[in-house]
Amino acid sequence: MLQPGVVLFDQLSESAKQRAVRDFIDFYLNKYQSGSLEILTDFPIQYEMEQINHDIQQNISFHPEQLRQFLSENDGHLFAQIISALHESFMENGVMAESNYEEWYQKQYDAIKPGL
Repeated sequence: MLQPGVVLFDQLSESAKQRAVRDFIDFYLNKYQSGSLEILTDFPIQYEMEQINHDIQQNISFHPEQLRQFLSENDGHLFAQIISALHESFMENGVMAESNYEEWYQKQYDAIKPGL
């Protein structure tokens, strides 16, 4: 059971979903540029990631803000599907409830058994 004021992504208002997607796009682009998307491949979102990565590659010459805008407009629904698949909780304004995407990613990474 979630705390009061805390919901899953699919329960957010449209404006809160847009905020969550915008924040996730920034996180995703950072991980893409550093070649660190491997933790996300543990989730059933391969199609979405392939499409997004293709669009990033096709538009890599865009200024960073242009690329964010392009991804938001053209792939926002794919990012929303990824966020939904993570099953994380959010405040009603679209901010992750217990951490941010970077902290979430680090927790996932730290949970991998050493030596694997």
